[in-house]
Amino acid sequence: MKAIKYLVMGALLTGFSATANAQEAELNAALDGIKSKAPNVAELAKAAYKKNKKDAAALIKIGQAFYAQKDTANARLFANYANEAGKPKYQFAPAYLLLGDIESAYGTDGGKAAGYYNQAITFDPKNPEGYKKWAMVYRKISPSQAAKKLQEMKAQCPNEDVDAITAHIYMLAGDEKQAYENYAKANIGKLDKLGLNEFVRASYFTGHFQDALRAAEAGIKLEPRNPTFNRLAMFSNYELKNYEAAKAYIHKYFFETDSAKVSEYDHFYTALIYQALEDKANMYTHYDKALELVNDQSMIKRWAILKSVSDSYLKDKEFDNAIKYYDQYLACKPDVNSDDMEGVAKIYSKYADEDEARKAEFIKKAIEAYRAMAEKFPVQSTYAAYQCATMNNKLDKNGEKGLAKPDYQKVVELLESKADRTKGEDIMLKYSLHYLMSNAFLYGKNKALAKEYANKILAIDPEYPAAKQIRDLK
Repeated sequence: MKAIKYLVMGALLTGFSATANAQEAELNAALDGIKSKAPNVAELAKAAYKKNKKDAAALIKIGQAFYAQKDTANARLFANYANEAGKPKYQFAPAYLLLGDIESAYGTDGGKAAGYYNQAITFDPKNPEGYKKWAMVYRKISPSQAAKKLQEMKAQCPNEDVDAITAHIYMLAGDEKQAYENYAKANIGKLDKLGLNEFVRASYFTGHFQDALRAAEAGIKLEPRNPTFNRLAMFSNYELKNYEAAKAYIHKYFFETDSAKVSEYDHFYTALIYQALEDKANMYTHYDKALELVNDQSMIKRWAILKSVSDSYLKDKEFDNAIKYYDQYLACKPDVNSDDMEGVAKIYSKYADEDEARKAEFIKKAIEAYRAMAEKFPVQSTYAAYQCATMNNKLDKNGEKGLAKPDYQKVVELLESKADRTKGEDIMLKYSLHYLMSNAFLYGKNKALAKEYANKILAIDPEYPAAKQIRDLK
């Protein structure tokens, strides 16, 4: 009896094994045919379906293979077959993931794709893929809702780094601030190359240079020759005033990275590093290269580079070069403002302080610059007149010639009757009146007029010593 029993069992197992092998063979034949684009792929897929119509896992493999070959019709067909195979006991979450992928990649209705992903989440809430794919689709509609969905994933899938995924969603949506805030909470040790690349960029462009450096250094450990990581490590060190460390990255970035496309911005930053280290030769070399490469599409503008070059020459008291580059700066800057125009006057004023022989010449040019500023920006007329008076005082320190008198009188005319003077305007008016008071008393020999000016000063500043002294004269 036992012998008959075992004989029957053996026959059954042999039949089962033969059936399973046939199912697997036809499934593999279909998968290979789809991948190789065999001419009889339809027949192979049909045969595999017949043998595996109750096997949802096998059917979804066929659907995924068709999707990989961009055959969306057959991919959708086999996704639906897989779903049918799972009924009535359960819905097959991977089928909904595949249907969502098809709609996301080739459909026009993002909401439909999100719907499929949501069904995948419903039927398999412990699978993080549904949440991630839903968030990737929905980020185009609402990044904040996508982030909220990922928080739901956190409750179901505690091992997933939700912060990093959320940051990636915000980065794709162009919200670098939110991307940074989420990457800053993520485990940097678990970030891959893409995550570190986004983290370093989000940190740098939102001004979080310490985190940018941290992400860049982690990226360099993964890919020592990566240009983005080396570049932003160099820039971040500069922003953190780690100038020697920034310098160490210059050679690495320019000569030891793969496929680095060196830009005018790179040369500009390199010039700033050398400037901080007072390496003037290298500084000007890189400024020149930046000016060679810059164009209308550049991240940094030509005028910004020219201004930086002019400032460098001014710092070194090379005034002719400072003026040369400042003139070029003004010529190409599209929105010249009053501060820009005053910059010319400041250069000539400093030039005058350094060159006694040509002092009068440069003071005159500074005054011309202030007058031009007032003409173009009438709202600056008072300030310009005050500065012109200040310039003339450099040529007439004791006030004997009265060179500053006309401009100080203009300041008084413009401000004396103004009801809503600012603190700065009160200061300009007070010192203008002081000059006129002193001039009237010392050189005009007009005590009454000097007292008149003194009383006007005291109306602004009751404790002004010089005015009190003149007022009290007998």
